[in-house]
Amino acid sequence: MKRDIRMERFYPHPQALVWKALTDGKLLAEWFTENTFQPVVGHEFYFKTAPGPDYDGFLYCRVTLVEPPQRLCYTFKGGWMQSETLVTWTLTAHDGGTHLLLEHTGFTGLSEVALSNILESGWGTALDTLPRVLAESIDDATTIE
Repeated sequence: MKRDIRMERFYPHPQALVWKALTDGKLLAEWFTENTFQPVVGHEFYFKTAPGPDYDGFLYCRVTLVEPPQRLCYTFKGGWMQSETLVTWTLTAHDGGTHLLLEHTGFTGLSEVALSNILESGWGTALDTLPRVLAESIDDATTIE
């Protein structure tokens, strides 16, 4: 049994700003969760979430690809996930805004496929929160570099 997550969104904001929201740890924390992310291939980091039974609250990750401002990939593992999964972000400038594609792949086995449904819901909530952060950041000239 295998399952992958694939989500798409369109944001009426410049690609550079969406990229910044994905790669700046402070902005990332505003729409996703606390983290130690740095956009450097090989960098090991974590996302901190609420702990639970048999879960320390940390998702352990490693950056595998950084191609500004179009592609970002990192591994993703923690909690009940027995195998390492891969998160891939692809940004494309489109119609005066940015098309975002999120692919979270590598869920295998019954428990991980079940967990992928929970993660898909979490990603959806985060992606729906992102526009607020983008709107607040658009006025900050230092946000787009």
